[in-house]
This record gives sequence, C-alpha cells and structure tokens, in this order.
Amino acid sequence: MQSLLRNITKNSLVARAMRGWMAIIILVLISMAASLIITQSTDGDAERINVAGSLRMQSYLISQVVLRVNHDLEKSESELYLELEEFERRLETPILAELLESPDSNAERQTLESVISEWQALRAGLLAYKKHDELELLADIDHFVVAIDKMVGLFQAQTDYKIEQLRLIHGVSISLVIIVAFLALLDLYRMVALPLRELVVAAEKARHGELSARVEYLEKDELGLLGTTFNHMASNLEATYQDLEHRVATKTYELQAQTESLELLYETSRLINDGDTHAGAIRLIIKNLQQTIGAGFFETYLTPHVLAYIDINEEFKAASGNYEEWLECKNSEHCFRILDKEHNYGFLLWHVESQDVSEEKRQLIAAVCDLVASAFNRDWKNEQTWRLLLAEERATIARELHDSLAQALVYQKMQVRRWQTLSERGADKAQLAEITAEIRQGLNAAYAQLRELLITFRLKLDEPGLESALNATAAEYRERGSMNIALNYDLGVASFRPNAEIHILQIVREALSNVVRHAQADNVDINCFIEDIEDEDKECGRKLVVEILDNGVGLQSDDSGPMHHGVSIMNERAQSLDAQLSMDNNPDGGVAVRIVCDMEKIKRNG
Repeated sequence: MQSLLRNITKNSLVARAMRGWMAIIILVLISMAASLIITQSTDGDAERINVAGSLRMQSYLISQVVLRVNHDLEKSESELYLELEEFERRLETPILAELLESPDSNAERQTLESVISEWQALRAGLLAYKKHDELELLADIDHFVVAIDKMVGLFQAQTDYKIEQLRLIHGVSISLVIIVAFLALLDLYRMVALPLRELVVAAEKARHGELSARVEYLEKDELGLLGTTFNHMASNLEATYQDLEHRVATKTYELQAQTESLELLYETSRLINDGDTHAGAIRLIIKNLQQTIGAGFFETYLTPHVLAYIDINEEFKAASGNYEEWLECKNSEHCFRILDKEHNYGFLLWHVESQDVSEEKRQLIAAVCDLVASAFNRDWKNEQTWRLLLAEERATIARELHDSLAQALVYQKMQVRRWQTLSERGADKAQLAEITAEIRQGLNAAYAQLRELLITFRLKLDEPGLESALNATAAEYRERGSMNIALNYDLGVASFRPNAEIHILQIVREALSNVVRHAQADNVDINCFIEDIEDEDKECGRKLVVEILDNGVGLQSDDSGPMHHGVSIMNERAQSLDAQLSMDNNPDGGVAVRIVCDMEKIKRNG
C-alpha cells in the first residue's frame, strides 16, 4: 500500500496538472521578462534618433548660414557661431553622451566617436573658412551629413533589431504556451476525461445490476487507484451477489422441500383421521411418500395384528415372528420401523441408491412412520376402549338383572316349590289360591321390573348421557301420570360412569313411579346440580345432588306401606354408589327425595 501511495505521489494527476500550469506560467513570465528587458533597452532610442536627425538638420542649417554669410545675405558670422554652439549642444546631449560609456566594441559608440571626430575637423574648417573655400566646405558638410545619416541609420537598425527580437520572443512564447496548453489539455483528456468516462460507464452498469463491468484504466495515479478499487469492489460485490443467489436458491429449495414435507405430513394426518379405520389409508400414504421423496421405492411389511385392519385386496407383506428377528429389516440400511412405546406394527424398506439419501429424507420417512404407528396405536386403544365399555355395560346389565329380576324370579321359584309342596300334602284350595295370588303378584312385579330395565337400557343406548335419559324419563312419566314434570339440569359437561348413570336414573324412575302411584301430585321438579358440601370428616368436596320434589300428600307414618319395597331398592342403589339417600316431607306438602354423591367416585375419567 505504501509503495502504491508513493507511485501515486510520483504520478499524481494534481502534480502533473500543476507542472503543466507551472510551465505555462514560467513561459509567460519569461516572455514578460524578455519583453520588459527589450522594452527597457529601447528606452531612449527614439530620442537618440531624434537628436541624431536634428544634427543632420543642424548641419544643413549651418551650410545655409555659411552661404548667406559669404554672400552677405542677412546673416553674420555671429549667427554662424551661434549655430555651431547649438550643434555642439545637441551633440553633447545626455542621450548621445551615454553611448560614450558603452564598451569600445559597441558599433553605436564607434559611429558616434567617428561623427564627433569629423565634427571637430569640420568645425575647425568652418571657423577658418574663406570665400574661395566655400565649395570645399560645403562638400565637407555634405560628407559630414552622410556620416550623421549613417549614425541615424545605425540607431534605427538597432531599434528595429530590438523590436524584431521582442516580436520573436512574443511569437516563440505564444507558440510555446499554445503547445504546452495543448499538451496539458491532451494529457488531461487522456489521463482524466477518458478514465472518468470509463468509471462513469462502469458505475452506470453496476447501478443496473451488471456487476461484471470492469475498468481498464489501471495507471499509477488517483484515477488508477479508483479504477483498481472499483474493480476490487465490483469483484467482491459480484462474488457476494453470486453467493447470495446460491444461498437463496439453496434456501428456496430447502423451503420447498420443507413445504412438501409439511404437506405430506398434513395429508398423512388427514388420511389417518378420515375414515373409520386409520390404518386403511396406508396405501395412499405410501404413494404420497413415494411422490414426495422421488427416489427409490418402498416395501411395506405389517404385523398380522395390523393386517387385520387392512383390506385383503391390499397386497402388503407380512412381518411374522419376533420384530428383533426380521431379516429384511436387519439386512437393509434403510429400514424404518413402524412402532411406538407399546407395540411394533411392522417396518418400511426404502430401496434407494446411496447418493440419493439425505438426512432430511430419512427424517421425513421416520415422521411418516411415526404417524402411521400412532394411527395403529389409536386403533388398538379404541378397540380396547370399546371392549372395556362393552364389558362395563354388560356388567351393569348383569348387576341390574341380578339385583332386581333375578331376585324376584328366585323368590317366585321358592313360592312355586312351596305351592307344589302344599299341593302334594293336600292343602286346601284357599291356601293354594293365596299362594297362587302371591305368585301372580310377584310375576307382575318381576315383569314390571323387566320393563323398567328395558326402558332404562334402551334410553341409555339410544342417546348417551344422563341428561338425555332424564329428559326421556320425565316425558314418559309426564304422559303416564298426567302431571307437570320439570327437569332442571345444571351439571354442564360433566360425564359419569355408565353404572353410576344407571343407578341414578333408576332411583329417579323409582321416585317418579312412587309419585305416580301414591302421591296424588300434579307437579314434580327434578333438580340436578353440583354443590360443595362438608362430609362427616369435615372435609369439603364437590357433590352431585339430585332432588325429586312433588306437591302430593306426603309420606305415611308407618314403614309398611306400599312404597316400602321401592324404597328398599332405592337404598340399595344409593349404597352401590356410596351415596346418601334421604326422603322427607316438605313443609309446604309433598315429598323431597335427595341423593348426594361424591363426584370423584362417579365421574368418568378419560
């Protein structure tokens, strides 16, 4: 960098321009100085020529005076002397006298000295002139005038020479200034204008995105430094732009691949969640996976348990035996197991060349296998749930039959055996008729209980939930007893175990049945709500409260009335729920039946 700066300093455009301007200024100054010197040297030349010319005129005047004096024509000798003195005065003027101080080799001095010498000779002749010497004297004056003319011509020639020198110097100076200015302008055009134009053109191309533009002017000066810097900057920008384009293309490809992967996962989830059996969409899932991956092909191996969910027309291969001994999976580098924490459902073989394998593709295939495994797991859990629900429903039905109809039939069986024993012993007809009446009454009661159970189970199976079953029960007893029955259900979205719903529904039905048969009421309210109540251990908990309130005649004082059997059934059901059952007369008339259950014991979990 320092060497580059030194070279730039040596070849600086500013320095070159300054040198050009200095050359022009020096030439102008030289021309001015020369002009000043020559002009100074010509100072007095005109006066000197004037004085010399006046000497010539004075010589002619002296010759006329001489003639007039010789011929007595209004001139005297005194006037001649005056003219001679005037000539002497003019000859001794400072402008001529200073020539005598010039070097001996000066032609003007030599000429002046020659004129002075001739004048002295001529003056002596004029002072001693005679009439008979007039012609000779005039000839001497004419010869003297010729000498003066020679001196005047020399003075004029010297002045002309100086003027010619001045003209020559001016011409040479102007020519040199023009040449230097032209060379400076040419150098400025070549070293400044052309590189600047090249830089502007390259900058304009770069502004329009053409980063391949370069500057060819790379001399060792300021513009050369700008050109080198511009080329370096353009190269860096071009490399950066190409790198950015490559990165954008890479990111675009990655985003496109991720988008396709997300679309595949979304479509896989949609196919899994659509339809009755999640595993039934596996063929389409594998097809979509093949289209997204775009390399190799897949083989699907499923366990016999999973194949049970698949249509027999689907030609999936069976993965038999222990999953740790699946040879196809062991011998392949691209085996993806379809499993979760609980079960293995099979595996997926990806037959592909090694150069087409990437970590992103492997992750996508593994994610699809996880989704398929979750579908199989949900199928399995749904199957287990339905089995548990079915077993619970069957257990509930068996318990209901055992607690009601089975016990009644056992009692009737005992009555039939009693009747048979008394008949064999020859009992009278009245006694047998009494037993027969009891058997008939028991069968009617058993039949009524069977109908109650059938209605209860039918309500439960047709519209799930306690609220719908209570609504149906209220409508049924509303028609049966011709009375107003209002249901106030304020339990929200609470869900209960099927067994608990059956017991609560049966207690409500038994209470309504008692109201229809014995209460003589025309209005019944069924209230269901949740309340925070303290138990016997002074612990507060959420309790389910069911109230059946009527405006009938109320309870009788003895416990042996017709409601005794129904109350016993209600108590047994309340005990099965670990609930509290109470039956009390209302202050305003009628009966209030109240069931209080612990929510934690009867609500459905999961």
